[in-house]
This record gives sequence, C-alpha cells and structure tokens, in this order.
Amino acid sequence: MPGLTAAELGLGQALVRQGRLNRSQLLYAQRWHEVSESSFAGQLVRLGLVGDQDMGEVVAHSRALAYHPALPEGWPTAQALSLFRREICQTLTFLPLNLEGGQLTVWLGEGNAEKVVDWVRRRLGLTAVCWQGPFRAVTGAIEAAYAPQRDNSRENFERELRRLEQDSQGSLGTEPLMHALILLASRERATDIHIVPDAQSLLLAFRIDGVLTPMVAMRRSLARVVSAIKVAAAMDIADSLRPQDGRFSFDGGGVTLDIRVSTAVTPHGESVVLRLLSKGNFISGLESLGFYPEHVPLLHHLFTQPYGIALMTGPTGSGKTTTLYAGLKPHGMSGKSILTVEDPVEYDLPSAVQTQVNRKAGYTFDTAIRHFLRHDPDIMLVGEIRDSETADAAMRASETGHLVLSTLHVNNVFSVPARLQSLGVSTLSIAEALIGVVTQRLVRRLCHACRVPDERADGERPLSLRARLGQQEIFRAVGCAACGDTGYRGRLPVYEILLVDAAVSTWIAAGAGRHALRGVLSASNHIAILDVCARRVLDGETSIEEFHRVFGVFDEMAVE
Repeated sequence: MPGLTAAELGLGQALVRQGRLNRSQLLYAQRWHEVSESSFAGQLVRLGLVGDQDMGEVVAHSRALAYHPALPEGWPTAQALSLFRREICQTLTFLPLNLEGGQLTVWLGEGNAEKVVDWVRRRLGLTAVCWQGPFRAVTGAIEAAYAPQRDNSRENFERELRRLEQDSQGSLGTEPLMHALILLASRERATDIHIVPDAQSLLLAFRIDGVLTPMVAMRRSLARVVSAIKVAAAMDIADSLRPQDGRFSFDGGGVTLDIRVSTAVTPHGESVVLRLLSKGNFISGLESLGFYPEHVPLLHHLFTQPYGIALMTGPTGSGKTTTLYAGLKPHGMSGKSILTVEDPVEYDLPSAVQTQVNRKAGYTFDTAIRHFLRHDPDIMLVGEIRDSETADAAMRASETGHLVLSTLHVNNVFSVPARLQSLGVSTLSIAEALIGVVTQRLVRRLCHACRVPDERADGERPLSLRARLGQQEIFRAVGCAACGDTGYRGRLPVYEILLVDAAVSTWIAAGAGRHALRGVLSASNHIAILDVCARRVLDGETSIEEFHRVFGVFDEMAVE
C-alpha cells in the first residue's frame, strides 16, 4: 500500500488479522495519513478506528516492549519528573516513571522508543527502559504529572481581568478577556462556563468533572463581557429581556472548540452559560470509555442487531451520546449505511452521513427520521426522543428493518416503557421493537496521587452498598496540585444494562410493573447500576461521597 512504511503496513495488516480493523477502514486511514504529519498508529486512534487499549497492545507486541495499561502505584516519582520539561515529554510522548541505579523507566505513548532511548542516553547519560502504554492514557498522564507547570492561562486571565477593572472609561475591548476566559476553562478541563450576575458582582464558575466550581467574582462593570460573548454567538445584543441561544467557534492557544451559548434573564441582568465542545472530536470504542470488559459484549449486542430500537437514558451530561458513538465506531466503513441527526453534531464518525437539527428550516428529529427512510439507511442515530412525533417516527423506523439508536430522559432502565407510552407508543410496539436500554451516569475518578484509605466503619457506609462493600478497603478524596485540590481527576461511567429478551418482552407487554420484575431479571439480561458503582468504590476508583452525590442518600435504583 503506497504511503505507508513497511512497519506501518505490517501494523495495519496485524490489526486486520486480529479483527480490530477491516480493510475498508485501513484504506480510509491510509488516505488520512497521506495528508497528516502524525504517526500512522496515532492517526488510527484519533480517527476512532482502533481503541486506545487495542492499539497499545498491538504496538507493544510489534515493538517487543512490555505493555502496561496503567501507571504503577506511586509512580511517576518526583525525581524522575524533575529530569524533563513537560514540552520534551509531550514532543516525544513519554512519561518518566522512576530512576534507579542509572536506569530510567519511561511510559511510552505513540512516540518512537528508539528516539526516546537515544535522547535519554545522549542528554542524561542514562539507560532508558520503555514500557508501552495506551496512547491517550500516556498523553493524559503527562498533562496530569506536570500540572503544577501548566501554562500561564490563569495568569493571562487575571491580567486581562485587572486591565478591564482599571478601565474606568470603558474604552478597552473585552475580546481579550473572553479569549483568556475560554482558554483558561479549556486548560482546567471545564465543560461549561457560567457567568451569573447578582446585586454586586458577576460570579464566574466552571463545571469540571460534572461539578460546578466557583472561580472568581468579577465587578459589575465587567458585565460588558456578556455583550462580547453575544456578538461572537451572533445574538441580538440590544435584546436583554428575552433568553437567547447561539454558538460560535474558538481557535486559539492550541485549542479548537465549538461553543454553544445560552442566556437567561434575571433581576440583576443576563446570566450566560457557555458549553465547550471539542471540534472534530473522534471517539474510540466502548472499551476506552471505562466500561468493564465483561460488560462490553452486552453493549456490543445492542449495536449489532439488524433492526429494533436501543435507548440510552440518564441525566444531561452523563455521556449518553459519547457511548452511542463509541458503540457505532466499529460499524463505520463496514458495509453499513449510518445516518445521524443531532443538535449539534458532537463527534465525527468516519463515512457516516451526519446532519444537524435546524428548527427554523423545519428540520427536526422526526422530519429527519422520515427523510432518512428514503436515504437507504442501515443504522440511524437520533440525538433525542423528546416528543410524540419523534417517538412515533423512531418506532416505525425500527419496525421496518432499521436499527435505531437514541436517548431518552428517564432515571432508570425500568421507566422506559412508561415514558414511551406517555409519548403515545403502544405497549405492543414497545415490546416488539425495544431491544435494550442502558442507563448511564458519571462518577468522578479519585486522584491516585493523593487518595487515602477511608477508615469509616461499616455502619457509616450507605445501606445500599454495605452488602456489596463489606469491610474491604476503600478510599476517599484528599486533594493535591495534580487534581486542583479537588481529590478527583476525570470521570468514569456507572451504568445499568437491560437486554430485552423473551422474558423482558413479556414483562413489557403485560404492563411493565416494577412489582412483576422478580423472576424476569438474570445475569444474562441485566447489570445493576449499584453493583457497578460498588465495584468502582472497591477498585479505589471513586468514593462513598461520589456515590451520595450521584445517587443521593437513598437507594432509589434498587429493584425490590
């Protein structure tokens, strides 16, 4: 295959032989690689064609390196980190882990092991031993390890803030402050920026790992930054009496974002929320999202059915769309026609036809589904079922030989039949068309750099988790520089899976009462969300406090 080196061609063929990639996907990636300066292996991961873990394992084998999917406890050491600047580690994509007896152990991403070994030998006079890791995991670990050396985005923001606060005449533009604000939010891993007015100030907060974190109180005179945001989002700056929605693109400081803007009218002025979405986002497979390996086949089952409807449920921001795209990823360029309609498009899926809702033009979810039926689809992804028209169109599509994937706002898997009935779908149609439901929520991941054992007694643990946790060691959050003193860094899914087999279908047709579930559920058709959450706690990945935050004090998710 032209354009690929012998080693790259061998890697691609190995992925095809192992069933991790098909030949159409390999050809697609080759075309991308011809116009890309990145490594071929890295390109496959960024395109979402090969999972991060899968690629790490294959590359480790091809390079004859030991594969380590996660960092060992207590590593990297401060001594090892002090040997390098973050920029060097990012350029060569490696993380120094430990120095002992003149030998440096490093965790390698998509970089070249020979270059790293040679660089360490020439610059430091040390012998380097490379451990291969998942590409994205290594990149994230480098950023986390050198967090105290983060760029000066916070200083830039504070400087712009002082500059405008001293501008009593209001003659200076607010665009630099808006730019610095967005860049700071991106560096802090925020998904949303909140600007909320009160009687004396503007309160600025970032949503980080699902939790709204106060950042600073700005003077009321800086309310003009709201006007700059509205101008960028093509909103009417003269109208401050009605809520508005808009969007704009941001490209600066190495960050490229699609930003959705929403305003609300309050007695003290306009409140503004900016949602930050990575532009051109590619998603890897389900394995890379944190689902337990033994549960992944159950999820894949939903995405490999020839027809029917599968639903993701859960609160806003719980990762429903991300999971849908991760499940769809293996079907790109696999001989199936995939059509999507969203509001807005959040991820790029190779070879899929992706469209966006345009209500002003009359292009809604239900009209898109009806149009899709004339566009020769195999799989349809519908961003959300929110009304009876969309529910009816989706069910009809699933009953006419198409696989429909969508989201629904309910609290748990067992509420789906009742919700669809409230939207006008008959019980019989639900029983025949529904193939499965996944409820998903996100819990914050404990920072492994500062977590400590949780010594609380069994009686102080949530009643719903006592039987699952017993007296085993668990951990709690503390806080350090690496996690911004929150005790957490990143999020993991906790989830419930219900596959609709004959027993569940009969339960739905009979009225779907919770009292009639006994004898219907089994290990083959149901994974309980509390079991998954308890396992996260036992694995030291999250804390009891996160359980309370996500589920409340009472066990509302348990099935009697």
